[in-house]
Amino acid sequence: MKPIERIAIYLQFKTISPHSFERNINLSNGYYAKQLKNLGSVGSDILIKVHNHYPDLNILWVLTGDGQMIAETDSTGSISNIEDYPMRYISDNKKLKLLESDLEKLNVVIRDKEKIIGLYEFMLNNNQQATTIADMR
Repeated sequence: MKPIERIAIYLQFKTISPHSFERNINLSNGYYAKQLKNLGSVGSDILIKVHNHYPDLNILWVLTGDGQMIAETDSTGSISNIEDYPMRYISDNKKLKLLESDLEKLNVVIRDKEKIIGLYEFMLNNNQQATTIADMR
């Protein structure tokens, strides 16, 4: 896992929006999202800004994954919650990627499904018209 992904875990854990994060450490709009999407590298200048603005984030954990996400000097949540959170984030992220992949694969099926629904609606409307005509006789 790359440092940008660990930063994402922290931001989600602390419920900090990407826009707020970018604004807090003076990044351009969309920089974080682009780096996360491409799993880009985070420069030392940005890591220093992150460390200065978010002192509870264990910068060694961001870099290497060793230790706890929250620095021991400022542990605001329960330890078990903090320890479990990165694993839940990774699991949820994998599920999300699988869903995105499935949706891409189902793109044709979704279009076909819309056609099928349209055909059923057409048949239903024609059937109702046929029933109405038969009732008139």
